[in-house]
Amino acid sequence: MALKKTIILENGVPMSYHRIAEIQNRVNYGTILIINSYINQEQRNREKNYEIKYSDDIYKVTDKVGIEYNDTLDIVSAYNYLKTTEKYKDAEDVFE
Repeated sequence: MALKKTIILENGVPMSYHRIAEIQNRVNYGTILIINSYINQEQRNREKNYEIKYSDDIYKVTDKVGIEYNDTLDIVSAYNYLKTTEKYKDAEDVFE
C-alpha cells in the first residue's frame, strides 16, 4: 500500500508516491511512522524489483511522523492516520 499525492519539496522537486517503510514503537513513549517518498511509483518499482542498488540512482526522501504510542497499530490504520494530517490529506490509496 502507498499514498499518491504530489507534494512539492522546499527545493522544488515534486514527490508523488509515499510509502510507509517502517513503524517503530518505543514502548510507553510513542510510535514513529517512517515514510519514504518517491518522485513517482515507477521509481519505487525500480527499487522494489532490484533494478537499482538500494538508494543508488534514485531520488527518495524519508520523513518521520510521530504519534501517540500504539502497540496494535496496523499498516492500514497507519495510512488512514497519515491521510488526516495536513501534509497527506486528500491522498489517494495505491495498492502495490
